[in-house]
Amino acid sequence: MTLKSLYMYLRLLENASDMKRKMPASSTQRSLKEGLSEVSKLVGIDNALFKNPQNIASAIGSQRFVMIWGEPSLTAHVARIFDSSKLLLTVLIDHRYFDKDPSAPSGSPSNPALQEITPKLPSADSEPESAVENLKSLLSGNLALTCRLFRVLFEHMLGFASQSTAQQGSAVLVNELAGSKEHGRSFLATAMFVLGAEIDRENLMSFMMEQGLFGMQIFEQLLQNRDYCDAFYTFRRLERAFVASSAEEESQLKRRFDKFNSQFGGKPCGTKLFEADDQHKARVDSHLAATDLLEVMALTPWGMSLSNSITAGTSNCLRSLKTIARQFEFFAEAKESKEQANREIGDHLLAFARQFSADTKPKPVA
Repeated sequence: MTLKSLYMYLRLLENASDMKRKMPASSTQRSLKEGLSEVSKLVGIDNALFKNPQNIASAIGSQRFVMIWGEPSLTAHVARIFDSSKLLLTVLIDHRYFDKDPSAPSGSPSNPALQEITPKLPSADSEPESAVENLKSLLSGNLALTCRLFRVLFEHMLGFASQSTAQQGSAVLVNELAGSKEHGRSFLATAMFVLGAEIDRENLMSFMMEQGLFGMQIFEQLLQNRDYCDAFYTFRRLERAFVASSAEEESQLKRRFDKFNSQFGGKPCGTKLFEADDQHKARVDSHLAATDLLEVMALTPWGMSLSNSITAGTSNCLRSLKTIARQFEFFAEAKESKEQANREIGDHLLAFARQFSADTKPKPVA
């Protein structure tokens, strides 16, 4: 599989009519346990691995579920978003999985997008590409990559889905989001970013630029008009009834931030995260939610900006963490509406992407 053949296959995400044909006419919502079992069978992963809370967390985030008597438990809304994401993942992995025309010859192309759309490639690259039938060969047995791909689909769904649409069923929600030009493009860019790194990391970004899958328009579609408060802060607010001492909370958060930062070559945080010694729960929750958000955004094309920012100086990522946490705290204390906080966070992430994706590299700071 090459970047070009992967891209041609993923163009399905941009073809609303073809996506609708690949979707089941209706679907019965599955539980998290059943859904994870279906995913494991699809990509040849031992289902027992998805009984591990850490693996579940890598797919939907540790703050989105709780283990009760050894079984994962979700809120109704997250369960619906999970089921919709699983449906989209299934179609993406094998676009013939729900094929409504089983009589079609196996050798005939089932995706018009593969025939009709030719990507913009350098003229020197004129050799024919073998068609990609599905993504099973790429994902088979690869738990980490499967969870990473699922996570970005799930987070996009959770950030943009309305409560009312989510209640109408998985197929309806997938058709609404994947059927939108902007969302389809965002799904394509993010899936290409996640999967392309497994195929040819060195040439991935130049290829994505050639196809218009990286840049300010993509960032706008990924970041703006997104619900950050409900998708991140509200789950942290429900996570614990009490907090530890200020020093212990800060120490735990520092360790988590340093681990995240080190993935991009960043140095340990040497400054205090909290401005005062007596922390209240909303402030701690806000910082945890901001860290959750940064970890998720690092899986998308926005992650390239994050990597560049840390190369320029570890404090850049820390400042971003504090900026996002401050908006979550304003929302928690009713100093800002949810809509205003969401807009401020989206605008910050967009400005961050613009600054650290530009060709002009900022000078490193101590």
